[in-house]
Amino acid sequence: MDPKDLERRIGELSRGFVRGKLGRCPQGVEVRIQRALLVVRVRGFLEWTEHALVESPRDRPAVEDYYLRLFEQIAPLLRAGIREATGRSVLEVQVLLNLPAGECLLLSTLRRENTEGLPVVNSSARPEAR
Repeated sequence: MDPKDLERRIGELSRGFVRGKLGRCPQGVEVRIQRALLVVRVRGFLEWTEHALVESPRDRPAVEDYYLRLFEQIAPLLRAGIREATGRSVLEVQVLLNLPAGECLLLSTLRRENTEGLPVVNSSARPEAR
């Protein structure tokens, strides 16, 4: 699949997830793929009342915890969508929140492509030959 098509597909999946979980669309979803890193940036998903809570040192942790758990739920969806579109599996997904800016970054590390059809082996994990 063409990288731009893949970015569009992952963006649609992410937008649909946020809409399904929150009942509203984010202002924007941007997807970038560069080698083994896939970045999904979700912007404008907070309600105006949540923005006010984020400004309060007392209330901010509860809002952060809620959205961290919510966005961590997208990981299985991203893993499946990436696997389906590229044949590459996801090694790790990390969620970074910037709630004052109303943004979430989902950083996915992709398994290296194997162009020869052989299993990819980490040579540093092999036992030393005697």
